[in-house]
Amino acid sequence: MSILSLDFLQFVLITLAIYYLLPGRLQNLSLLIASYYFYYTWNHYHPLLLFGLTILVFGLGHWLHRAGRGRRLILVLGILLNVGLLLWFLIGGKTLYNTLPDAQRFDLLPLLILPVGLSYYALNSISYLIDIHLRLIKPTSNLIDFALYLAWYPKLISGPLERARRFLPQLAEKRRLSDQDLASNLTLILIGLFRASILAGLLALYLPSVPLLAPSDYGNPVLLWALVTYAFYLYNQFAGYTDIVRGVSGLFGIQLSRNFNAPFFSKDVSDFWQRWHISLSQWLRDYIYLPISRAFLRRNPSRNNIPNLIVPPMATMLISGLWHGANWNHLLWGALIGLFIVLENLRALGRPAVVEAAIPLRRRISERLWLILLMTIATVPFVLDLKQTLIFFVKLIHGWDGQMFDLRPIWVIALSLLVDWIQHRHGDELIFRTWPAWARTVLLATIPLAVIVVIHLQSAPPVFIYP
Repeated sequence: MSILSLDFLQFVLITLAIYYLLPGRLQNLSLLIASYYFYYTWNHYHPLLLFGLTILVFGLGHWLHRAGRGRRLILVLGILLNVGLLLWFLIGGKTLYNTLPDAQRFDLLPLLILPVGLSYYALNSISYLIDIHLRLIKPTSNLIDFALYLAWYPKLISGPLERARRFLPQLAEKRRLSDQDLASNLTLILIGLFRASILAGLLALYLPSVPLLAPSDYGNPVLLWALVTYAFYLYNQFAGYTDIVRGVSGLFGIQLSRNFNAPFFSKDVSDFWQRWHISLSQWLRDYIYLPISRAFLRRNPSRNNIPNLIVPPMATMLISGLWHGANWNHLLWGALIGLFIVLENLRALGRPAVVEAAIPLRRRISERLWLILLMTIATVPFVLDLKQTLIFFVKLIHGWDGQMFDLRPIWVIALSLLVDWIQHRHGDELIFRTWPAWARTVLLATIPLAVIVVIHLQSAPPVFIYP
């Protein structure tokens, strides 16, 4: 059930109606049933896997909390359970699928194909167990609330990643939706529709002519512009998805984390990753980067601790690459991002920190253009396999042929950056609510109409889903 569909709209409206008609003690149960039904529409067997993993993690959480000795062993067991299940579908199941005859593939399909959203489910489970181990939270005794934390349908497929210590207290409270909350959440949904359906949809119209699948046939201007177009397509699709599901979740009184904050206005690569897929970046920071960094700093707390400037960011981004896809090209993608961050860290050693406002405007613009170029180049192995990636890089260096690229995406990219700039300048993603009444009326009328037009021009692009 795609979020850019009438089926999803009907599903949300029916779920809302049932939710607000039920007494408080049954509301969370109704949301859990709705979430499992939503997952059922993707695959009929995967809700059983989801429920089984939920029971195991719920039990491990209580066992971990009560244990004296052996707590670390229980934590490792819980982490291995989640990582092992994820690796089975990413590597083992995929390998077995490719070796089986077609008839057996069909029979074993539910056990071989990666369930959508499992990577998010696994990271949420791991963070829950680690937080219990660190005594940051106590395990919940409410199985329905815990199952809803893991299966809540707006965040189940592509996030954002939520911490149990932020999400579970919301489920225990009585939730009311004020007029201001309603307006804010509907505004988020409209912004999301604008990004995911209109901007990403228009860019999708140009993607068939983008030569990403045959880089050897094109020169470097066309290839580079193809990547820029794809990067903004990916950004608007994923950021739009997040805004839509955050708005939908907010209609039930459950707030989800912001996942994007004008990443193309970042000052460097590190800042970019604090603004892009924020919930994942923070998860990696808290559970991968900081523990490794603390281990190095305990030995040498100096700012000039070179291993601390290299190993933690590189290890973090390599793990991020593996999480996005257990293959060599995603590992290369993570290594490139990690290398860029390491070079920034080493470069900063010999340069004093400068306040952003003190940097000349011309230099700030050039730095952001350079950042977009770096992130565009790093996107190559994210999109292509290793062989095509090598061809792409060779063509970027030695592939000038004077061929002009397709200029049509420029105005869509400019519009995307304009929306980001307005939100970034005011420090408010809902700044559009403060516009004059006539301007808000125009947006309210034109965005749904534009969505219909774009969908009519081309069937709605599939919502981006991480593995």
